[in-house]
Amino acid sequence: MKKDYNIKSTHYLGSKLRMLQAIKEAIDKADITDGVMCDLFSGSGVVSEYMLQYRDVISVDIQNYSQVYSLARLSGFDSKYDIDDIVNQIKISSCRKYNTEIFNVLTAYESSCISHAKEGKVDQLYEIIEKGSLYAYLNDMQYSDGDLSQSLEAVFSNIKQRLSVDGKTDSLDTIVTRYYGGLYFSFSQALDIDAIASYAYSQEKVLKNKILAALLGATTDVVNTVGKQFAQPLKVRKKDGTLKLSLLRKIISDREMDVFNQFAKWLSYYLAIPKPSHQFDVICNDYAEVLRSLTGKNISVIYADPPYTRYHYSRYYHILETICLHDNPTISTTFPNGKGGISRAIYRDDRHQSPFCIKSKAAKAFEQLFLLSKEAGAALVLSYSPYDNTSGATPRMMSIDDLACMAKRYYDDVSVVSPGQFMHSRFNSSDNNYEINYEAERLLICK
Repeated sequence: MKKDYNIKSTHYLGSKLRMLQAIKEAIDKADITDGVMCDLFSGSGVVSEYMLQYRDVISVDIQNYSQVYSLARLSGFDSKYDIDDIVNQIKISSCRKYNTEIFNVLTAYESSCISHAKEGKVDQLYEIIEKGSLYAYLNDMQYSDGDLSQSLEAVFSNIKQRLSVDGKTDSLDTIVTRYYGGLYFSFSQALDIDAIASYAYSQEKVLKNKILAALLGATTDVVNTVGKQFAQPLKVRKKDGTLKLSLLRKIISDREMDVFNQFAKWLSYYLAIPKPSHQFDVICNDYAEVLRSLTGKNISVIYADPPYTRYHYSRYYHILETICLHDNPTISTTFPNGKGGISRAIYRDDRHQSPFCIKSKAAKAFEQLFLLSKEAGAALVLSYSPYDNTSGATPRMMSIDDLACMAKRYYDDVSVVSPGQFMHSRFNSSDNNYEINYEAERLLICK
């Protein structure tokens, strides 16, 4: 039975939400048997959710946040939950009460900074975004150039003492607050995100994943960055060192957004998903390992949407990954430019690096994709965005013509189709918005 609601997607790089029907048509062309489909790089899970209406689905991605999204989207249950009751339980939880008290001096300071900013005095608020890494302060690490102001240093010192006295310096109940508060969210928002995450991990599996997926959606809604992603905090200074006053409205709007309101909207969506009529499986693993395991498993068609530029998806979603791993990650301190220090974005040290994003490895990765898909006995539908070298867009690792040529070494029937006019969501600022391309994708159908 087809679902009677519209599929909803978070802000997601390269989201396929607007081309789901075109993808289905390509999959049906590649395999006319309505057999099992493997969604190989499932990302936010919208393709898996859509296709589960028509076929059995195996949803695959190496990122843990993707596994959470897919489990939440594909799992349905008959139990009825009162969303207001869940929200109220979290708000009055011992975790939230304790953390609110521990961090009250910091949230009060931040609130005063926002009030001053509304009066035109932005320095203190902008300092929180630029230098306010509580993680760096707690671990005696250098995060940015220049010392903290006396006022912010005094507040951080107070928090450090409070956490140390209670032995809570590394508490899993304050991951987002300690690592990402101030930089990406207001500290008040970060505390609410932590409270919801802690509640999720006390629930049974299906409900836990739906609560976590709703939290990921809310986190993406409230994050104070360009494009609602997590590649890096806002840059609050111009090249000449002066503060960007034009950012103030966005900063205040984002940081005053209510986490629980956004969470409730997303939870309503995920709890409304009915039990599917088709079977599904969700796998968190490397694409090649999964393809090898699928050989002889009666997979009819594989849909693959790998990254196609030098930008790793893990760069944009590392905070979501940390929420889903619920750990205290080690943060990167070594970079390609040879400089040390903590990454401005507070990247996980174990952040996944896809071979599809590395020029010296991309061709081999695609070769392996075609070979292992063929050996699995499955047709293949590959999403790929062509590159117009006159557009100023980020260059692709390979051209669509080279990919088609490569595919013909493994498949007898290879065709390239356009899904029609649509645009991807883009995360770059408007003055660098080069990728407005109404033919922004091709589907390579291999059978």
